[in-house]
Amino acid sequence: MYLALLLALMATPEKIIIDTDPGDFTDDCVAIVMCLRSPQHLKVLGITTVSGNAWAVEGVQYAKETLGLAKASVPVHLGAQRPLRHTAEQSLKEGPIEFAGAFARKRPAQQKETAVDFLIQSLEREPLTILAIGPLTNIARLLERRPDLAAKIQRIVIMGGNVRVGGNASKAAEFNFWFDPEAAQAVLRSPIREKVLFPLDICNQAFVTKKHFDELTAVKTPVTEKYAKIAGNGYPGFLKDPKATGFFWDELAAAYLIDPGIVQGEESLPLDVETRVGPRYGAVVASKDGQVPTRVMLGLDYPKAFEHIRRLMTER
Repeated sequence: MYLALLLALMATPEKIIIDTDPGDFTDDCVAIVMCLRSPQHLKVLGITTVSGNAWAVEGVQYAKETLGLAKASVPVHLGAQRPLRHTAEQSLKEGPIEFAGAFARKRPAQQKETAVDFLIQSLEREPLTILAIGPLTNIARLLERRPDLAAKIQRIVIMGGNVRVGGNASKAAEFNFWFDPEAAQAVLRSPIREKVLFPLDICNQAFVTKKHFDELTAVKTPVTEKYAKIAGNGYPGFLKDPKATGFFWDELAAAYLIDPGIVQGEESLPLDVETRVGPRYGAVVASKDGQVPTRVMLGLDYPKAFEHIRRLMTER
């Protein structure tokens, strides 16, 4: 017992930057709250936004609202306001799209971006972990500008892609990778020493029902009341349809940083991303180039993961 206490006292929180595409209290926002409320494990140095669920400019406001709900203060930096190559017009040539994210909305006027500069300055000071829970545009641009800083990224934990299951943006591709396939390809091909991927394969095991919703909203706090409003009336819509279902996505990547024990199975795989325009644009494929393999998380201890989500969301 005393040894465990000593080790706990000696433990240093992992320094992270959260790269995210938050909408109005989407899964990204829950992940942000979880990280902020785990100071014994994580020290959040800042948040960088990227276009995906919403446009990056809108994401800045959603991130700041989330910080207010969590009563926390960290810098928020505007990042990539468009993908490297993908456009809404191009997406019309790719076949049926189930979820287009920001492409379905009018793009706001361009503003000055500071996210990549912030990432560079932070990594120049010290090695860091990046929690990447949106399209990987900011990270790809960072690596393009400063390829030497790949060695300063201790690890990157990514929610994105689909390895052995279907997609959720298109039949072939997961949304974060589909929104910017070229960026996802650049990151998976990069020499970052440890790439940890939470694809749809594991997220599909985190099935959310009205029972889970009720447990998350049983305690009334600013965070849970906001979650109740969005998940209750928007997606999945539990207050309108008690039989509705959803999934946890970004929350699992955050939970892993807090407790790696939520993962019960993984494989180390060399991965690439399809960047030819067509119905498989953004799909994960096997790599033949011999780059650093990606640790793919495949098995989930869902009760343990949900307990972390519930505990951190309902914290007063």
